[in-house]
Amino acid sequence: MDRRHLAECGSTNTEALAHLREGGGPLLLSAARQTAGRGRLGRAWQSDDAALTFSVALLLPAELDLSGLSLAVGCTVADVLDPAGGRIRLKWPNDLFLDGAKLGGILIETVPLPAGRRGVVIGIGLNLLPLPPEADRTAFASGHAALRSLDPAATAAATLDRLAPALRALLADFAGLGFAPWQPAFERRDLTLGRSVRVGERSGIARGVNERGELLLETAEGLQPVGGGELSLRLEPSS
Repeated sequence: MDRRHLAECGSTNTEALAHLREGGGPLLLSAARQTAGRGRLGRAWQSDDAALTFSVALLLPAELDLSGLSLAVGCTVADVLDPAGGRIRLKWPNDLFLDGAKLGGILIETVPLPAGRRGVVIGIGLNLLPLPPEADRTAFASGHAALRSLDPAATAAATLDRLAPALRALLADFAGLGFAPWQPAFERRDLTLGRSVRVGERSGIARGVNERGELLLETAEGLQPVGGGELSLRLEPSS
């Protein structure tokens, strides 16, 4: 897998998708600053030297089921950065939390390609430094966590060097095994397990995930698998 670093770009995901459309091969693309980054549901996600932003671009068979890929990526990132498993938790379907506040997120995008292939881009953003006192915190409803509080020596380059080989191994395995091998790892770090949550119009108790990475939501109608949507924690007591 080639590796490329940009001083600035609009979005590493946008650049990586264009790379695949133009016939490029597997690529790890990072940027010191992105000015038009985006998260899930079209949210803006800009970054500078206080964050690590990068995208992994690869080619996969069009028929490969990508269900649970964001969870497997989250497990891999968490295991590299917090091998003891005591501080980083995962919020279905794509967020990483450190000590109860948001550390980063994952955005997966795809593009159809010729010859039965599909381009897949996995974008990852991690906060490295705490917000300055004057920063606007309204965008951080879940709080803002910084990797430096877990690893005081963390830098963007060193963190990427740690993550890159683990992510390459994950993607090689996922293509043949799917999400199932990561199901236990996700449940060990599941932020919402046993808690009251809402996904879209549905509410219930989060009961982990199945072998496809679908959220298992316990409702009045029984246990229901949920394949996608925006999950929010509710204030009602869980059971």
